[in-house]
Amino acid sequence: MTAVPAFLMVELAAPAVFSGASAAGTAADADVVTDAHGLPYLPRHRIAARLRDAAAGAARADPALLPSAHALFGASRGHGPDRILRIGHALPPEPVRAAIAWALEQRAADNSAEHGPALLRAVTDAFTSLESSVEMDTGGAPVEGRLRTVRVLDPGLRLTAALRWTRTPGRTEVRCLARAALAFTQAGLKTSRGRGRVDVRLAAEPGQDRHGAHAATLTWAGFGSDGAVREEEM
Repeated sequence: MTAVPAFLMVELAAPAVFSGASAAGTAADADVVTDAHGLPYLPRHRIAARLRDAAAGAARADPALLPSAHALFGASRGHGPDRILRIGHALPPEPVRAAIAWALEQRAADNSAEHGPALLRAVTDAFTSLESSVEMDTGGAPVEGRLRTVRVLDPGLRLTAALRWTRTPGRTEVRCLARAALAFTQAGLKTSRGRGRVDVRLAAEPGQDRHGAHAATLTWAGFGSDGAVREEEM
């Protein structure tokens, strides 16, 4: 495979808590981060942080990958200008974003139609759910009569982040990124409670199907279809 990874695909396998400010607010105690149209997304700095940690793990297993990990993400945790990889926000598919933007524009042009925060909340509601639990105090004890609501992204949502290279990456750098993607299995808050399980893969094209992306990522990582290291990579 000669193509360079151009996209990172994140598919939610379990409800995920990507907390942050939403476009209109949904009255949850912990909301999800959304764009101006109410669509949820995974911010790029959170993706970079998890990939960096995964790359560090890959380098511990194969020390030869350490220079590549530094080249990809920088030598410090500050994501400085020395890194060769730039990661965009992980967004819903382009057709979904275009359809939502068009619908909101049409509503905004119709002065008799309801629009504004309520409409943005409806968009967010289509991709998320509310979970309630008993609020805990600072000592970990339940607070009687107090419930806390958390908005979570529903499983099955597929987000795509564009990758931009400041130079053409070498073979080992691509291998390091692919192994980091394979090791990137959780994101967001409450991962210790089973939240935020994700399937992360690389792709050369934005619309690549999940099976093709998985096969491509294994190849870039230097693994065979059975997960074993290919002989030429040893």
